[in-house]
Amino acid sequence: MSDLQQAWSSVLTQLQMDMPRASFETWVLGTQALGLENDVLLVSTRNAYARDWLDSRLTSTVQRLLVGILNRSVSVKFVVGDESQEEMETEAEETDEPELNIEPVQWLDYDRIVQPHKQVVVKGYLRRLGTEIGPKAVWLYVGFHQAAWRVQDQNNPSGKPLHSHEVKRFSAMSNGAFWRLLKHTGIQGHLTGLVQRVDSQDARRFRRGRDGRPHRAPIRYQVFMTPRLTRADATAVHLRLKALIEKHNSITSALQEMLAVEDVMELLEPMDVKLPHAPVNTVMDMVKPETGEKFSPEIERLAQELHRRIINCLGDIHIPHYFITETIHRYNLTPAQAWLITVARDMAFINARTGERRDTVTFKQGYQEMAELIGSNRYKTVQAWLHLHWTSQQRGGNLSRFLQEIELPDSKTYADLRVESMPRAFRVLLDEPLDADGSIRVDANGSHMADADGSISWTQMGTIADANGSHMVDANGSDLNSFKHPLNTYKKNTSTTQHAQSAKAAEAVAPDFWELELLLQQNDVHPKVQKELLEVQASVHAFVSWVLYVASPGSGNLSDPLGYALSRLREHPLREARGVFRQFADLPPEELLALIDSTPTRAYELPTKIEHPLAHAWKKAMGSNNPRLPVVREILFGEGASE
Repeated sequence: MSDLQQAWSSVLTQLQMDMPRASFETWVLGTQALGLENDVLLVSTRNAYARDWLDSRLTSTVQRLLVGILNRSVSVKFVVGDESQEEMETEAEETDEPELNIEPVQWLDYDRIVQPHKQVVVKGYLRRLGTEIGPKAVWLYVGFHQAAWRVQDQNNPSGKPLHSHEVKRFSAMSNGAFWRLLKHTGIQGHLTGLVQRVDSQDARRFRRGRDGRPHRAPIRYQVFMTPRLTRADATAVHLRLKALIEKHNSITSALQEMLAVEDVMELLEPMDVKLPHAPVNTVMDMVKPETGEKFSPEIERLAQELHRRIINCLGDIHIPHYFITETIHRYNLTPAQAWLITVARDMAFINARTGERRDTVTFKQGYQEMAELIGSNRYKTVQAWLHLHWTSQQRGGNLSRFLQEIELPDSKTYADLRVESMPRAFRVLLDEPLDADGSIRVDANGSHMADADGSISWTQMGTIADANGSHMVDANGSDLNSFKHPLNTYKKNTSTTQHAQSAKAAEAVAPDFWELELLLQQNDVHPKVQKELLEVQASVHAFVSWVLYVASPGSGNLSDPLGYALSRLREHPLREARGVFRQFADLPPEELLALIDSTPTRAYELPTKIEHPLAHAWKKAMGSNNPRLPVVREILFGEGASE
């Protein structure tokens, strides 16, 4: 019993380091190990609430800790203190009935099909690691990691053979993609410190089978059960470790000081100094070269504790077997889409004790942050997943089935599709979209599936960006539409001396007169914005004047001509930019296009000579060269470069 109490004391010590103080003191403190029979450890708790909380949150974690401490697999059962002795006595009395016939009845369709108790549990640190190695490598590691748990045996550290189907089953990939990526040089580099092939690619090992003939031996892989650190995190931790070793002249003191840091994320903040060598994978690898011959079991223990604290800083990710084996394939989700859904679900919250359910997740950096979570720098890829009308850019499955964009909490603004870093909120489908019988088909908002054209994606949108990327509040909250502004003059004042080539190019793309409705539509302005400008009869010439003003050097730091023009029109629908910009906006479109094309966009380009009454004023307002004019040309004429 003393050994058992000592083992449980070690478990409590580890939990105290990994958990927030308030949670540890509320739920874990005061628990006691009562006895170990038939590899089942009975642990007493204060009350039924603590029992339920520990059972749902810490069972798998405690069992993993006990495997390392007791060197054997142990199950844990939490019981209320007063019931513990009675339960132990009951178990002793019922030993005369070793076999029980259990018949599951009264299944809910969802529980019977999905079986939500079957889950893959991996470290939440994979969210951070996924930004470096990408979702394909993450899913391969999840598959190998789950397979390694199935074959783990303390008495046989060399592992056991396992059919590749067991690895592919939890890798969320098809057979072809699995083997193709496993042999990919780039993916192999990402899997360094996670999954390592022991046999070389060209090696062929054989063994004698039962029939006496040689058979190909299984390919050997090493699976690192504790994931490595990202390169950036490993660099930051190693630099701090070196600095503390120099300060204390003791690696033990350095590790103890780092373990004493309350917020682990402080250890991961990047430093200006660079490592003289490539970063290593774990804290244990950092410590060994720093200690040399002085390496001891105590230093090894401290290094492992520090590595565990870092890896556990983001908790655990629970992925249902059904999601990996059924949902991903049924809805044609790519590895990146599947990982984004997994991360979004992990960011959501369900309180098992109170039943509180928070299925709304906010990405503070919008599409850019979502792209970074899947190791991509193309935010438009994520944007296309959530807007099904972008048919030319669609890849994979319908992500809006699992993530539905909603208005930001406590905000009257709506998101602008053109701004990648604007905060965005999504309602996450936490349950599996079960439609095995074709009847239960829920969307991310709990309603039925959206139409095939993705029109539901537009129902919750409502913000445009200001010039600095911030939100602009809708003045009246009404929908925006377009307004066809009538032509204010039919007089053609184009100079007869204008170059024929410029005139021909202008006629090819320039409309006969400005139409605000067409301008807003070709720039994908949100329908609410269009409707608002229609209702207030905004001036199309005012819109053009503000677009030109932002493009001029005199506008200062303004960088978004479209967003700024829309914001000014919503404030004052008829007010135009002052000075020559009002004159430029009053020109027929083909004449304005000729002026735009006459100005070089780069310093080394020669200007195109043009005879126009406002040519001198144009050059004075826009400069001898202007790199912003292609943006203006795209906004006003739908093209970014002259023909």
